[in-house]
Amino acid sequence: MTWLIILLCFFACQILVLFCCLAAGSDPVSREISDKEQMEYLAEWTKRNRQKKQAKAAHR
Repeated sequence: MTWLIILLCFFACQILVLFCCLAAGSDPVSREISDKEQMEYLAEWTKRNRQKKQAKAAHR
């Protein structure tokens, strides 16, 4: 009987973890923030690479 209670507690914890992982970051506000952060990162990365290419071209 004890093993059944332990097994049920184990599966209850697994379901809770799965639910929390699925629920995290799936709301529209979190997605919008994530999209903005990605766009800012890509813009900065593009700017840095453009500057590096221009610097290399100036040295030639």
